[in-house]
Amino acid sequence: MSSERINFSTGQTLLIEQKDKASSSLKVYSYKQKLKYMEEKSISQKPIKEVLKDLIENNQYISKKAKESISKVFYFPDDRLIVPVTTQGQDFINHRNKLIQNYGWFFFVIDSEDKLEKKKSKGPSGEKLISTEEYSFHEKTIELKHKKHMRPLYKTKEYYHYNKLMRNKRIPQKPVKKVIHDFFFNYDKVPLKEKKAIRKIIYYEKPRVIVVKSLIGDQMYENLTELVEKFGWYFYITGVPVGESEISNVVDAIEKRFDESYFSKIDLTNDSQDISDIKLTLFPVALKPNHNSMILGIGNFNIMLDCGINEEFYEDIVYYLENYDKLMEHDVDSRKIFTKEELEEKRLNEIDKYRRFEKKQIELDPPKNEVHEGGSMKEEEQAEEETESEYFHYPFEKLDHKIDAIFVSHSHFDHISGLKDLVKLFPDIPILCSRITLDLFLLRDSNFLKQESKDKLENEDYYNVVRNVIFVENGSKLEFKNPDCYMSFFHAGHMPGALMQLVKIRDFRFLFTGDYTYWDITPFAGTMRFLDQISRPIDFLLIDGSNAYDDFGNPSQQFHSLFLFLEHKAEHEDNVLIGADPSSLAITFMLRFWRYFRKKQLKKGYSKRPNIYVDMMVRKNIQVINHRYEYIYGPISRLIRDKANPFNSIKFRWFDYEDLDFLRKRNNIIISHPPDLSYGIIRNIINAIGRYKHNLVYLAGSIHEEPGESLINGADVIEFNEDWKVPFRAMLVNTFIPDLKIKLHGDKPQLMEMLKALDPKEVCFFHQSPRRLIQIAEDVRQIEGIEKVSVPPKRKLMILNSNKDNA
Repeated sequence: MSSERINFSTGQTLLIEQKDKASSSLKVYSYKQKLKYMEEKSISQKPIKEVLKDLIENNQYISKKAKESISKVFYFPDDRLIVPVTTQGQDFINHRNKLIQNYGWFFFVIDSEDKLEKKKSKGPSGEKLISTEEYSFHEKTIELKHKKHMRPLYKTKEYYHYNKLMRNKRIPQKPVKKVIHDFFFNYDKVPLKEKKAIRKIIYYEKPRVIVVKSLIGDQMYENLTELVEKFGWYFYITGVPVGESEISNVVDAIEKRFDESYFSKIDLTNDSQDISDIKLTLFPVALKPNHNSMILGIGNFNIMLDCGINEEFYEDIVYYLENYDKLMEHDVDSRKIFTKEELEEKRLNEIDKYRRFEKKQIELDPPKNEVHEGGSMKEEEQAEEETESEYFHYPFEKLDHKIDAIFVSHSHFDHISGLKDLVKLFPDIPILCSRITLDLFLLRDSNFLKQESKDKLENEDYYNVVRNVIFVENGSKLEFKNPDCYMSFFHAGHMPGALMQLVKIRDFRFLFTGDYTYWDITPFAGTMRFLDQISRPIDFLLIDGSNAYDDFGNPSQQFHSLFLFLEHKAEHEDNVLIGADPSSLAITFMLRFWRYFRKKQLKKGYSKRPNIYVDMMVRKNIQVINHRYEYIYGPISRLIRDKANPFNSIKFRWFDYEDLDFLRKRNNIIISHPPDLSYGIIRNIINAIGRYKHNLVYLAGSIHEEPGESLINGADVIEFNEDWKVPFRAMLVNTFIPDLKIKLHGDKPQLMEMLKALDPKEVCFFHQSPRRLIQIAEDVRQIEGIEKVSVPPKRKLMILNSNKDNA
């Protein structure tokens, strides 16, 4: 070990200390992944002094504040590991991939030197590998590891029970090799399929524990007492890792065109304009419930807030850009401020308009099953070609103004559907989003999952999207060239990767929530834990109003009610089907169900714990969460970090079309998508589950499609098409308890908590029809301190920081 002090041209001085070997606690999962990546890509490891000199003196994406907060640096040359001691470590975590690319070192951040010593002291008491070998069974190779210093994770209540049993009965401990051979070749109570599902075995001789990691463990667990008495070892049966995210690895490997310093060169003013004259404007592009997009004008800089659009909205973008100068010249605020009288008039008009629209649809729309009648494939292809040629008709490249950046709040389709096509129109446009948002978007929208090779992104359009992304996470801050003008980002709760955006222009603060969840409804934290990070006051709050008129009730009570149903079905070994979005609610349910039954098993000896099955799309989403756990906020991040990953449980399994044998068995919870049962593998599952009256079905989230809508309205037959009709006799939670609603949008109580915490001067709703928003607007107007309540007007510009009184 050696230490020395380095002086930098910035005036900063750092004490650096070399260490010989890093403890295993520093070698977290992401470290191992990145070390493998550096080796595969042959990224050279630069000398430590050269790294630190460039980091402190030249690096643009690590903030000055973060650099100056470093009190000491430890480094482990053989492990390619740099450990800065800093209280401002988020920058290093957010830009870890760039640090690896530039320097060939992995940065592990601690906030005090004591923590390094504590971590180091834990080293000797951690697991130690004695030997590794391979065991062959039915043309499969099983990894066999001998270890000592067993992890506390395996010392469950069950472990102590069987340990006591072995002592009291004086059961001899047979040699482990004989145990393994007899188990695989002579023990008939565990079927061959289950034995073939075993992937790894770890054994600890002194505590007499054999850890079996397998895809299936039902009969092993059923016969656990007999296995203990027969072999003199306790079998800890657990699952195999859910697997790494291939799409995340591909995204990390693509070189990005921009970094955070991009915005520091942008001047928001014209040559003759004073900074105090910078206007903050808002122009709606899409205001439909299933299409979301607005353009935020920050001086002469245009950033699109979400891009859930298609071609029908391009005309509005052209209109805005063509008339940009005229719109900016007129300092006339066109937003609609609600008054009590106008609310009632608007409500009646909207109801009348809605009724006329419904009547027109009935008269004009053909039945859904006749839409494609008489149309040949050639005619359909011709229609697509006409649409494609029309797509390039919009003269974006000829306009004097353009969209300068896109912020994507999260990966749900109604907020991101137009991203790929917008990058075609604006090839040089920077995209701001979180890592998880990008990964989940690519999983759903690109053809990556259909590619034979998973080491690159073959579709050029999606590849260009990735190249243009600037990653932002909770706490990220992007400063403009103008002083005291910046954008910052905060966790939104709604789903993994969801972010809110704050724009500060001198003394004016604009906050865009995107879709949010205030409560800690899921293992992913809500906004309630992050609002204190946002500077006040909020002058203009643009907030999700999709469920602002509703009251979902207390989330804990709602889940408790659902747990009672699940427990009842588990007691009788019936099956349960949950239809849910694969990137948000499906993962939420999986984790909540797993935790509930796991606690019952460990604390109360519960013996009828159900298996939890998810489809392959849900699994792919979980792999992203697993890969990006550092950017997840809530208990799940800590569990993954501490190697107590619930996704690796033996009770958690995945399936596809070729593996539906589990439907013949009982006591399963099946989570699949979409929530309305409208397409894909979930139709095969409802065909099996829905026929039996003792089974349970719950459609989670918003239901807008068939057959979900018909089921909620009391249908007893599901009609997928003319030739496929399925009787439905299962118990539908949605109709049995219609008030049991579990959604990840903020309802009215959550809205009120957000308003109370943020104390905004003006509240503007989006993401819902005016007919719905009117229901909540009057209540919000009564809150003390809120001066205005508004909705974005179609095809009109809102001047947000106008000095004019528009009340």
